[in-house]
Amino acid sequence: MSNRLIQRDPLLADLDAMTESFDRMFGVRPASGGTRGFLPATDVYETESDVVIELDVPGIHPENLSAEVVDGQLIVTGERAASEGAKRRYRSERWQGRFVRTFSVPRGVDGSAIGAHYANGVLQLTLPKAEDAKPRRIAIGHGAQAAEVEAGSAS
Repeated sequence: MSNRLIQRDPLLADLDAMTESFDRMFGVRPASGGTRGFLPATDVYETESDVVIELDVPGIHPENLSAEVVDGQLIVTGERAASEGAKRRYRSERWQGRFVRTFSVPRGVDGSAIGAHYANGVLQLTLPKAEDAKPRRIAIGHGAQAAEVEAGSAS
């Protein structure tokens, strides 16, 4: 028995890379644990008053979507069922099944104040920022106005 290193075929590596690219393009990505599954594309962004999470979940009925806050985590789940009534399938490329996405809830966000809206295949979750986390403008005085501001703040 030889202790030679087995070299991987470069063609297989290229095929694996292509498959991974197609999977990402069509929304099929490795789920936790390395299994294949559906993880909806997600945008997370911030406005002046909110943190917003948007998930692409086309074809999922709103009653099959769920969002809940547990121990500082926002857990979003959904399920898309297979088309009913098919006697024979010639091609089946659309994802079917269940997904779970988890997001950390920023400190100061009240879980009961989180809003959710579903339209055109996009689930939008709005997490209102705490008042102390919102940006506030600080007036900068100059000259005589600065002395006025300082005197006003001393009282």
